[in-house]
Amino acid sequence: MVTKVLLATPSHEVRDHLGHVFAESDGFELAAAVSDGAGVLTALDRQPDVEIVVVDEAADDGRGHAVARSVGLATPLTGIVMVVDAHGPAEMSRAMAAAMEVGARSVIARNAGLEEVLTRLEAVASWSTMARASIAAERNGGRAGQVVAIAGAKGGVGTSVLALLLARAGRSGDTTLVDLDLGAGDLTAYTGVRTRRSIVDLAAVEGDVTGRMLRETTYEVQGGLRILPAPSEGERGEDMTSVATRSIVSALRFESGLAVIDVGTHLDEPRATALEFADRVLLVTTPDLPALRAARRSLAQWDRLAIRRPAAVELVLNRRTPRDEVTPALVERIVERPVAFTVPDGGTAFSGAVNTATLLETPTPVHTAVAKAGAAAIRREEAPAQEGASDGPTEVEALVTESARRPGRDKAAARRRAGAERADRAGADPEAGQSTVELPVVILVALMVILLCVQGIGWASGLLAAQAAAQEGARTVGVLGYYDADGDPREEVVEQVRDDVRDRLPDALREAVADSDIEVLPDTVSVDVTVSTILPGVDLSASSSATVFREG
Repeated sequence: MVTKVLLATPSHEVRDHLGHVFAESDGFELAAAVSDGAGVLTALDRQPDVEIVVVDEAADDGRGHAVARSVGLATPLTGIVMVVDAHGPAEMSRAMAAAMEVGARSVIARNAGLEEVLTRLEAVASWSTMARASIAAERNGGRAGQVVAIAGAKGGVGTSVLALLLARAGRSGDTTLVDLDLGAGDLTAYTGVRTRRSIVDLAAVEGDVTGRMLRETTYEVQGGLRILPAPSEGERGEDMTSVATRSIVSALRFESGLAVIDVGTHLDEPRATALEFADRVLLVTTPDLPALRAARRSLAQWDRLAIRRPAAVELVLNRRTPRDEVTPALVERIVERPVAFTVPDGGTAFSGAVNTATLLETPTPVHTAVAKAGAAAIRREEAPAQEGASDGPTEVEALVTESARRPGRDKAAARRRAGAERADRAGADPEAGQSTVELPVVILVALMVILLCVQGIGWASGLLAAQAAAQEGARTVGVLGYYDADGDPREEVVEQVRDDVRDRLPDALREAVADSDIEVLPDTVSVDVTVSTILPGVDLSASSSATVFREG
C-alpha cells in the first residue's frame, strides 16, 4: 500500500531532495508540493487520502510551526512531519520538542539521508494508519484486536505456561505471544525457539512501532503463533521504557487479532504500562495461602498506583486438585475477587511436556481447560458486536411498523391542526399554555435528580470509608490476635481496633462514630457510619464488615 505525502516548503532544494527520496521509495508517493499554508489546506481538501503532511519550518516566512498547527486542527488524523534546520542530537531534540507542541509526530533534518527520511515517515504513517483504524473500529463498535495481559501473584504459579496455552487457544494464525518478563522470561525455552532479537530491540525506536518492526522482531512457532521474546541477557531489560511498551501494545492491537502478554510477577514501569493499557488482565494464583496473600497484595498495589482497579482483573486459579483444602469459595473470600476459571493440575504428563519443550504438541487436561476459557473469552468479546447488529428492525419490519402506525399518526396530526386553527381564530398560541405548565415541572424534576445524585455520591463515599476502616480493623485483629492465653477477649486489642478504625475514617465521619458503631468479633469487624443528607435532620447509615485473616 502506497502512502500519499503532501509537501509544504518554499525551498526548491528541499522540494528536489525529498522528491528524489519519494521517487526511490516504493511505499511513499509525493501527491503534491505547495509553498504556503493556504495551499496546504486547499490541497488536503482536494486530496483527502493524504496521510502525511511534511511542513518546512521556513514556510510562510518562517511560520512553519503555525502552518503545522493549523493542519493538525483541520485534519487531526493526518501525520505531520517538520523539516528543520538542525545539526546534532541536541539541536534535533530541541526541534522535536518544539514540533510536538504544534502537533507534529516527527522531524527530519533538511539534509537527511534516504534511510533516515523513510524510517521517520514510516513511523508516522504507521501512527496515522492505526489512528484511522482505531476511529473506524470504534464507529463499528469494537477494536481491531484484543490484548490480554497475564500476571502472576508470585513466582512459580505457572504464569508463563498459561500465557503460552492461552495464546495457543486463540485465533489461529493471528496471535502474538509477548514475553514481558524481562529479567527471567522463559517462553522461548517452552517453545524451543532460538532467538537473536528481543522486545528490548524495540525500546530504541523513536515514535511508534510499525508492523514491519514487529514482524522483524517476532519469531514464528508451531501452531500459527508468533512470539516476541524477552532478552536472553536479563540485565538488558533495564533498557525497556514505558513509552516503548505503550507503542508496542498499540501496534499489537492493530497487527494481531489476539496478543497475549506475559508480564511475570514483579512490577516496574513497562509492565505497569502493559497492565494499564491491556483490554483484559488475568491474575494467576494457586490454592495455597502464600500465593493468595500475594494475589491480594498485587490487587491492592495496582489499585493504589492507579494501574488497574480490582474489579477489572480476572482471577485464575491454577493447579487445582480435588484434594485441595483451599476451595475456590475460600479463594474468593481471601482475595475478595471471584474466580474467573480454574485450571487443573497437569500431573506427570504435563510436567514431561514442560521439561521436553513439547507443550504445544502434547494435549493434557490443562490444555483443554485453558482452551475452553480462551474460547469463552473470545465469544464474550465478539458478542456485543453481533448483538448490536441485530438490535434494530429490518427494512421490511420498519416499513410494516410505519404502515401500522401511520393511521394513528394521521388522526393525531389532524386533531393538532384543528386545535391550531381554533386557537388562531381565538387569537391564542396553542403551545404557549402547555409550555408555561411544563417548564416548572421540568426544572423541578431536574433539581430532584441532581439532589439525588449528590446524595448518592455522599452515601457511596461513606460506604467506601466504612469498608476501608473495617478492613483496617480486621488487619489489626489478624496481627494482634483476639483472645489471650486463657481464651478470653483482649480488651486492649478491641480498643486498638476501634482507634485504628477511627484513624482510617475521614474527619467528617470520625466524630460521629461511637464505640457501639464498631463491632469487633474474632472473625469479623463491622463499622457503621452516619452520612449526613441534604434534608435537615435526616441521616443515612452506611455499614460494612471485613473478615479477619490471620497472618502466618
